[in-house]
Amino acid sequence: MSAIGFLFGANMYIDPARPGVKSSDPEGVGVRIRTERNPIVRGQAPIEENEYLTDAFAREAVAFIERHRNQPFFLYAPFNAPHTPLQATQKYFDRFPQIKDERRRIYAAMVSALDTAVGAILKKLRDTGLEKDTLVVFLSDNGCATYTGACTNDPLRLGKLTHFEGGFRVPFALKLPCRIKAGMTYEQPVSSLDLAPTAVALAGGKMPADRGYDGVDLLPYLTGKKKTAPHEVLCWRNGENAGVRKGNWKLFKGGERYWLYDLSKDIGERQNVADKYPAIVAQLKRELADWEARMKQPMWPCRKAGEAFPAVVDGVKLNICI
Repeated sequence: MSAIGFLFGANMYIDPARPGVKSSDPEGVGVRIRTERNPIVRGQAPIEENEYLTDAFAREAVAFIERHRNQPFFLYAPFNAPHTPLQATQKYFDRFPQIKDERRRIYAAMVSALDTAVGAILKKLRDTGLEKDTLVVFLSDNGCATYTGACTNDPLRLGKLTHFEGGFRVPFALKLPCRIKAGMTYEQPVSSLDLAPTAVALAGGKMPADRGYDGVDLLPYLTGKKKTAPHEVLCWRNGENAGVRKGNWKLFKGGERYWLYDLSKDIGERQNVADKYPAIVAQLKRELADWEARMKQPMWPCRKAGEAFPAVVDGVKLNICI
């Protein structure tokens, strides 16, 4: 097994002093120059990496597939793009001359670089004849960080660090030609927690029976074998904030306040109808309480986000954890 990556967050993609490199630091944390304490590592050994990091990770992923093409493999390719600091090389920056705002143009370039990287991985699977029987999953950890001014989740509300749809409704695509019909759109809510049960079932294994799981095997739902929704209820929490989804109803808890939205009519979560449907609010509060009763308390401290983050909802200031 071989791994390449870094341990610090908000890591730079390439030396900002290199010719043609475009950089922006909207969070004000500084473009972290690689040092002996913050290197790129292969395994546990620091290495020199001069290529734009998104390109480098694609290079490594393609090489991994080539090395393991004749045996079953698991490839985890956690690209950090387009996380801050915003950096792009001239090659990708030049793809978007129509974007006048430089910060947004760099962000678009970073997403385009990621698209190219994913395309390289998919091409390698095709070229090696592995495409048909390989499960490929693409998803993001959260919606874009709208507070950077570099991106938007429109028509969804807000973004990263929040429990609004812009925060956790993210791109989630599965590709498995031998089982999943190409081009289909699955409308029911699913979760990244479904990936482990799905992969284990696909490999012919079984999840340990000595514990409960929030995730389910998605393949019976994607193939139409099961007609019901994978999840009747989905819940999330972060510090004193939480969200619960049941059908088209979405309840957002911010401190001691509650907001209710009908996502079938209000995907942008603009109309709080909590006062209009108190019975729905009560039902979803019970669902959230039942779920939280089964959860352990977080084992790490909650560090509240600074004033730069969007912590005000309908005039109510929220404490958001990072």
